[in-house]
Amino acid sequence: MSAPDYRALLDAALSFKRRYPLHTEGALRNRTIYFLFYNPSLRTRSSFLSGLARLGGNAIVLDPHNGIYTPALPDAEIPYSTERISDVARVLSSYGDGIAIRMYGAPAGWVYGAAHRHLEAFAESSRAAVINMECDRFHPCQALADMMTLRERLGELAGRRLCISWAYSGSWHKPVAVPQSLLLAAVKSGMDVTLAHPAPFALDPEVMEAARQFAHRAGAQLRVTEDLRDGVAGAHAVYAKSWCSLDHLPQRCGEPVDETAMRDVFERHRDWCIDANLMRLAAPQAGYLHCLPADRAQEVSDSVIEGPSSWVFQQAENRLHAQNAVMTHLLNPGALS
Repeated sequence: MSAPDYRALLDAALSFKRRYPLHTEGALRNRTIYFLFYNPSLRTRSSFLSGLARLGGNAIVLDPHNGIYTPALPDAEIPYSTERISDVARVLSSYGDGIAIRMYGAPAGWVYGAAHRHLEAFAESSRAAVINMECDRFHPCQALADMMTLRERLGELAGRRLCISWAYSGSWHKPVAVPQSLLLAAVKSGMDVTLAHPAPFALDPEVMEAARQFAHRAGAQLRVTEDLRDGVAGAHAVYAKSWCSLDHLPQRCGEPVDETAMRDVFERHRDWCIDANLMRLAAPQAGYLHCLPADRAQEVSDSVIEGPSSWVFQQAENRLHAQNAVMTHLLNPGALS
C-alpha cells in the first residue's frame, strides 16, 4: 500500500475500534472467511475468529495438514495427498468471501519466501480476498495492531523514534515477518526508525530498500546499528524480539537448515536482552512492545514486560481491532467509514 493509503487504513482502524462492538455489529453479516493455519496460533486465531463472529460473519477453519488435501504448488504435488493451490483457491472463493492463511517455517521447508509464494498463488486464483495472517516475509495484521498501539500511546507519529531490535531466544524458529512489516509500516507513518541487530541478522535487502524509499518520501530517518544500547538510546518505543538469520536458511526445498551455524550466531549474542537498565536509556515514558509469545529472561526481563513501560497487552488487544478493520475494509468497506 502507498503511505497515504496505509495511514488512512490506520485511522479507520482506530475509529472502528472506538465504535466496537455496539456500532459495528452486523458489519460482516453473511460474509464467510476460510481460515488455513499451517502453524500454531493463539492471538491470530482467537482474535480473527472472535472478531468475525462479533461482526456477524462466519468462520470456517480448515486443517491444511489433515482435514483437507494439503494445498501445494505444482512442483510439490503428491498424488491423493495434495491439491493444487489454484484449484483450492477457485473452489473456496466460489463458496465464500475470503481466505486467510498463516504459513511460515517448517511447512514451507524454511526456504525464505516459499510461504509467501503460496499466498501469492492463492491470490492469483482466488476471486475472494486473501488475508496474510503471517508468512515468512510479512505479518501485516500484527504491524497494523502495532501502529494502532503506537498512535494511542504517542499521538502523532511523525518524528517519533522507534527502535526495532533483534533479541536473543533459545529457539531460532522465528521468521523475519514481524520486524519487516513493522519497519515498512513505521516509516510510512513518518517515524524515525533505528534497526538494531547483530550483523548475521540483517533483514531482506529488498524490504530494506523499500523501507528507505518510503522513509525518504515521508521525510523520516532510517538507520541501522549493530549496538543494542545505541539502538535503544533516546527511543520513544522499543520493539525487541528474536528472528532467524536468513544467511543460514536453505536455498531450495528439501535442503536442511544449517542449524549448527544458526545456533552459533544466536549463542554469541545472548546479551541482546531488554531489561530495566536498557530501558532507562530510552526516552522518558518510553514503551516496550512485543508481538508475543515472548521468551522471558531471554528476549526481555519480567521487570520490563510486567512493568509500567510495557505496552504489550494493549498491543495484543489491538490485534482484534486491527483485523476487524482489515476484514471490513476488504469485505464491506462502506461499513468501515
